[in-house]
Amino acid sequence: MAKKKFSFFSTKPKSMSEGYAQYTGMQIAAGGGPPGSEKFTASKKSTFGLTQAKDDFLMDIGVKKKGIDYYARLDDRKKRSQEASKNLGKDIFGRPASDRSAAARGETAAERAARLKKEALEKRKTEGKERRKKFYKQKDERLAKLKAKLLNLA
Repeated sequence: MAKKKFSFFSTKPKSMSEGYAQYTGMQIAAGGGPPGSEKFTASKKSTFGLTQAKDDFLMDIGVKKKGIDYYARLDDRKKRSQEASKNLGKDIFGRPASDRSAAARGETAAERAARLKKEALEKRKTEGKERRKKFYKQKDERLAKLKAKLLNLA
């Protein structure tokens, strides 16, 4: 029975991007290049961070030629994109946006001014209603007294 040769790479990748990642790693280690014009050497390393995101975007829209790194990152990008769309409208702690109330974060000066203005308006409306009730009550009483006076005269 032949002894199995050790390898860091799985002989059968589980996905297309895993296969591309393995292939890229082997090409970098060997110093060779993949089919096509792109060549991985010690002087040309894979990009990370914002440069990587920019390159992926340019490859997505077709401005830049898609490389092996692009395909190697595709599954991970797809998974992160799906997670982000599920969390749309939530904050970084996973709470729905509606849970972030003004009471929890405090009241701003503009919110306070608006609230005070609204309260003052409500107070004026209530006082106005009370004054109108009082006026009509007094008016009805005056009319009733006048009517009684006129009836007594007749």
